[in-house]
This record gives sequence, C-alpha cells and structure tokens, in this order.
Amino acid sequence: MTHALMVRFALAAAVALGALACKEEGSAEKAGRKFDEAIDKLRHGDEGAVEKAGRKMDEALDDAKDEVEDEIDDLRDKAADAIEGD
Repeated sequence: MTHALMVRFALAAAVALGALACKEEGSAEKAGRKFDEAIDKLRHGDEGAVEKAGRKMDEALDDAKDEVEDEIDDLRDKAADAIEGD
C-alpha cells in the first residue's frame, strides 16, 4: 500500500470518527444528506470503494481548506480593524 493511500485511509477514519461525534440529524439534515447521496450515485455510480473513499477525503480536505481560509480572512479583518482603532 502506498504512503498516499495510507494517508487517505487515515484521514477517512478521522472524518468518520468526527461524523460519529456529531449530534443527531434533524429532518432538514436528513433530507439534505439523502439528496446528496442520490446525486453522488448518479455522478459516481461506477467507482469502487477505494476510489469513493479517496474522493470523499479529497472533498473533505477541500471543505476544510475553505473553512481555514475563511477563518484566516476573518482574523485579518479583525487585526486590521484593531490596528486602525489605535
């Protein structure tokens, strides 16, 4: 097994554990998840389990990257506001 594949499996396990730690879904979350799953089956119906896991990890990493970038932007704005306030 290559190093990259091992890293992907480790990240998938971490994402799965994080999902288990979340509280119970409401009706809107369940409906959204079912809709996402249906679209996912249409787009990627022929991929195997390993490919799916890798794709899911890539998507999760992209989402995390976007969230970190948003937080950095917010911190920069707050720092600029604090400097201007002095």
